[in-house]
Amino acid sequence: MKLAQLAHLARAELVGSGEVEISAITDLARAHAGALVMVSDHQDLAAAEASPAAALLVAGAAAPTTKPFLRSENLRAAFARVLSAFAPVGRGPGEIHSTAVIAPDAGIGRDVLLGPFVVVGEGAAIGARTTVHAGTTIGPRVQIGADCLLYPHVTIYADCVLGDRVTIHSGTVIGSDGFGYAMEDGVHLKIPHIGRVVIEDDVEIGANAAVDRATLGETHIGRGTKIDNLVQVAHNVVIGEGTLVVSQVGISGSVTIGDGVVLAGQAGVVDHKRIGAGARVLARAGVTKDVPDGATVSGFPARDHREEVRAMASVRRLPDLAERVAAIEAKLAGRSRRQGARKRRG
Repeated sequence: MKLAQLAHLARAELVGSGEVEISAITDLARAHAGALVMVSDHQDLAAAEASPAAALLVAGAAAPTTKPFLRSENLRAAFARVLSAFAPVGRGPGEIHSTAVIAPDAGIGRDVLLGPFVVVGEGAAIGARTTVHAGTTIGPRVQIGADCLLYPHVTIYADCVLGDRVTIHSGTVIGSDGFGYAMEDGVHLKIPHIGRVVIEDDVEIGANAAVDRATLGETHIGRGTKIDNLVQVAHNVVIGEGTLVVSQVGISGSVTIGDGVVLAGQAGVVDHKRIGAGARVLARAGVTKDVPDGATVSGFPARDHREEVRAMASVRRLPDLAERVAAIEAKLAGRSRRQGARKRRG
């Protein structure tokens, strides 16, 4: 692909010849003839210019002198766009494998790909150009929009809804029962979950995640939200638009999460709590009360990050403080013994 084409794709400024042919995107250590290399650190610029790379992708302030380059104020976004031109998309031509099992009343849109041993249940509908890879199960009455991508061994339980351009990676389960039981006579009585999961457009869910169906109503994931691998989203959770949920996060039942929230790795949220729009929950935080809009919280229980940092700094000083207290106690004890001895002599 010519550098001029990549410049258009990346929405970047082209400086130098646009006729340079780019065959790969690499990091600096693996640069070779025909490669485009992203330079995120200005200190690497000289080494990048001396490398065999055909062209560079640089931040707005950088100005290489020996190679043609693409320049962008949003380097990471430009990198994502050029990388998409070389990344495997996981889609194929619309065809249905002979081993796929499709209910007679299921609706299959135009140019849909169904891989080996895919199962499509009664009353389900799959939108145009959607790709469903091998071993995936789509339950009864599931609705899947257009241009979706389901990797191998995804399971979608009955009545769930996926919008357009939804991507779900291998091993993920959508619509499993929530974890709900009532105690009766010493026995855990299962609470049936008869709601559903609704996933809006442009959501991506990583591998081996679980999104539980609602007890009543729906578990809801908003447009453009991205969920990492190994995440648990419990029953009746509502997640807003454009939220990021990082690996190993656990969200308990009936939590409400606003738009543009970030839940960092291994964070946990207690049931029925609200996390406001634009909030940041830092890694391994345990949310036990509502988080206001725009707040940044950390620690367990989670609290304002600045307060947590001050508290942790105090904790780190405890060993030194304990030594100082012990020295003071020893000094006072010695003084007390000397005073006692003087009294006995007197």
